[in-house]
Amino acid sequence: MPRQFEWGGMPVPYITAWSAESLDQPPIIRRVVGSFHGIGYADEDPRADRDADTGALLARQALAPGFGIPVFAEMNGLRQRQAVRQMLCQVCGRPDPVRIKGGRSLYMVGSNTPIGEGETTTAPSVHPACALKSVEHCPSLHRGFSAALVEYSPVWGVASVVHDPATLAPRLPAPSPTRLTRVPSGSPDIPWTLAAALVISLHGITPISLDGIRKLAVLEEAPC
Repeated sequence: MPRQFEWGGMPVPYITAWSAESLDQPPIIRRVVGSFHGIGYADEDPRADRDADTGALLARQALAPGFGIPVFAEMNGLRQRQAVRQMLCQVCGRPDPVRIKGGRSLYMVGSNTPIGEGETTTAPSVHPACALKSVEHCPSLHRGFSAALVEYSPVWGVASVVHDPATLAPRLPAPSPTRLTRVPSGSPDIPWTLAAALVISLHGITPISLDGIRKLAVLEEAPC
């Protein structure tokens, strides 16, 4: 099972990036292969550098959790995609047994606005107990959050930096961890995107309060 790291007495979410995981990105080139015309790397490995669901080029990132300092404002793209596809909790990295059994999973967003049907997010699901830890320790959630039980959450697209087809330069606004563009699967922009994370859409929404999450956490820990 993945190790749960702490920093300053606060649990570090599984998908959080660490400073030692930063890599210098290779130059972006124009790539024409068969019918594909878009951006790529000169030494591109299609199995590692392309997203299987959308075909978008993936930003390269190292795996070194626990090394350096946690960068709470950023996600490690490799772990984020793993959590989405393998039904892992975004905080502890353990499997989500409820979702695996076909039940509804818990999702949280850092906004007071209720989660809406079809809303998109880069945040994987979270165990109720881990959600309570996050509310207790995470400064951004102290300012407000919304939570919901979700029936299904398919891959919608990618959070990415879109490059101009003519110049290959990133389109404005300038890319930053909080200003990535969400591009849906099948968009004509996909061949020109450098993806940092998967985006999912949330369906079958049932809003849940903090008290409701506490009750779920008790049920989750109860013996079968």
